[in-house]
This record gives sequence, C-alpha cells and structure tokens, in this order.
Amino acid sequence: MSRQVPDDEINGRGGETVVNIDGVTKRYGSLTAVDDVTIPIRDGEFLTILGPSGAGKTTLLHMIAGFEQPTTGEIYINDQPVSNEPPNERDIGLVFQSLALFPHMTVKGNIAFPLKMRRDDPGDIEGQVEEVLELVRLPLEYKDKPVEDLSGGQQQRVAFARAIVYEPTLLLLDEPLSSLDKKLREEMRAELSRIHDETDLTIVHVTHNQTEALSMADRIAVINGGALEQLDPAKEVYANPGTPFVAEFIGNTTMLAGDVDRVSDGGAVATVGRGEIAFPRGDGLSSGRPVQLGLRAEKIRIDASDPGTENAFEGTVRQVAFEGDQTQYVVDVAALDARLEVTHQDPKPDTVFERGDSVTVGWAAEDVFAYPE
Repeated sequence: MSRQVPDDEINGRGGETVVNIDGVTKRYGSLTAVDDVTIPIRDGEFLTILGPSGAGKTTLLHMIAGFEQPTTGEIYINDQPVSNEPPNERDIGLVFQSLALFPHMTVKGNIAFPLKMRRDDPGDIEGQVEEVLELVRLPLEYKDKPVEDLSGGQQQRVAFARAIVYEPTLLLLDEPLSSLDKKLREEMRAELSRIHDETDLTIVHVTHNQTEALSMADRIAVINGGALEQLDPAKEVYANPGTPFVAEFIGNTTMLAGDVDRVSDGGAVATVGRGEIAFPRGDGLSSGRPVQLGLRAEKIRIDASDPGTENAFEGTVRQVAFEGDQTQYVVDVAALDARLEVTHQDPKPDTVFERGDSVTVGWAAEDVFAYPE
C-alpha cells in the first residue's frame, strides 16, 4: 500500500479536507463492490478514481453523489455525515457519461435548470448563464440554440456549465470523455484542467483511462476488486507503483516472476528463468524469496548489439507496430522464458527492426519494480 501523503505534496493544493470517504464498504448480497475504502479529498483538489471495469469506482462515486448508501462506513462533506442525505441536499455537481442533457431545451434552458430548481433570483440567472458560458468558452449567442443542434464537444461544454453554474462544493465526473474521439478527448482534457485551475473546484473524476488520470489528476486513487490499491500524486503512482496490480495496470509493463538470489547493500539479484536480473534493494527482500519484477516498456532499450546496461539479454522480435514517433515491439527472450513489450522512441525508419530480427534488449537495475511475495 502507498504511504500517507502530506497536504503540501498534493501539487500545491494543501487545503482542508472537504470530502472524507471513511472506511466505506458497499455490499450487494454476497458481492462486495467497495471494500473498506478511505480517501480524504482536499479543498480544490482534482482526484481521479482509476480502475478497470467492475473495480467498484462508479459505485464509490454513486455513494458520494447519494445514489447509493454505504453498507458500512460514512461519507462526510464539510465534516457533516451525508450517507442518509438525498443527492439534492449535498451541494454536488455531476457530469454523467451520457451527459444527460435535456434535448428539448436550449443551451440556456439546460444551464439555468439547476438555478431554477434552487429558486435563485430570476433576475440573476441570465448573468450567471452568460458568466459560465464564458468560462467553458462557448459563444454567448449559443445560449438560445437547441442543445441537440450542437456538436459532441459543445454539448460536453454545456454539461460542464450546467454542473458548475451554481458553484457546488464538489464536482463529480463519471467518465464524461469516454464517448469522444481521440482529438476531441484531448481537447476536453485540456479544457477541464483549465476550468479546474481557474475555479479551484474540488473535483472527483472516475475513469478507466490511464492517460486521462495521469494528465489531469493531482492525486490518483487506484481501485481494484473494490479495494484501494494506491493513493498518491499522479507522478508518484506512475514512477513508484505500490503494488503489482498498479504497476501492470498503469503504463505498459511486463511482469516477471522469479526468486531472489542474493541481496547486498548495492542492490539485489533475482533468478528469472535461466537468467539473472539486477534490481534495487527494497524492504522484504531475502534470498530464496519469490519476487515479482516489473519492467516499463519505455525503459527497455533495444539494439542490434549491447545496449550498455546492467541487464542485457538476447532476444527475437516477434511483433512490430510502427507508430511514427515510436515503435512498439514484442520480443521473445529465451533466457528469461519471457515475452517483453518494448517501446522504442526513434522516428527514423532505418532504426526499425523487423519481425524475426535478432536483437539485444537491456534496462538499468534502477528501472525495475520489485514486489516480494
């Protein structure tokens, strides 16, 4: 599990805890969807809950929103327990995956809807709508357009505007970018980050997309099988994954099973297949103990000869995927009885190996993740 992160390490966002998920479990009969999860969320923080399908992340979000109640544990907003409070009394904005806009309404009608439901002064609503349209960068003349006449990206901006127009304590995002194409998704990621920076909203974002999580979040809570695997700043989660699951799920990582052969002050060595792999010394390591080793694809060098690293092995290229600025390889390494995924970042076509080529792959000892079993 990950270490506790001090407030001042959260990308400079060290505010008070505004939401506290405290030991929350959710069961449906014999199925445990969320298992004893605790996550403090600071004021102004962008927290992403990341995990594969069925991990429990959406169930957790629904409990924060009030659509589900915890079986055990409690959720606090501004120090007040809210598990028995209905969604409309939680001061929360929500953007659904489907957006859930009202197709029969105009842009203004959609954005103004939560203001009217809160019985805001009708004289103030026009100004509030125009202000939030400027924030999400939609032209003011769009406010009288039917929302169904807008493009997917424009509808996305309307959904964000409707969720934040009343300045909620918390904004919940339920995979809101998953239906967009790659280019539009990248554009909306940048817009979400900008809106967060300009408003200092507290945001909880659910996704299975690693790139979304790493590019937008201050911290990432990795969920697997309903349990919290790691809670750390985004860079820490990528650079120092706390469990084998996190190492394999985030990034392109090959996991190898071996046994610790020897441990010294300078590092450790494990036997994998018929080869030996050097890696940093860590807690829980002792000779003869089983260990899992993780290798990031971009940390593995591929060469026709010696890549000049502590760990170097001969291999055979089995798959090649040329992607322009980089090439993805699958390399069989007989000595390790393993198939490694390798990312080679060199755009020159004459550096691309072909299927069946003999190569040498190598990596530094310091780039190996180790998890004693």
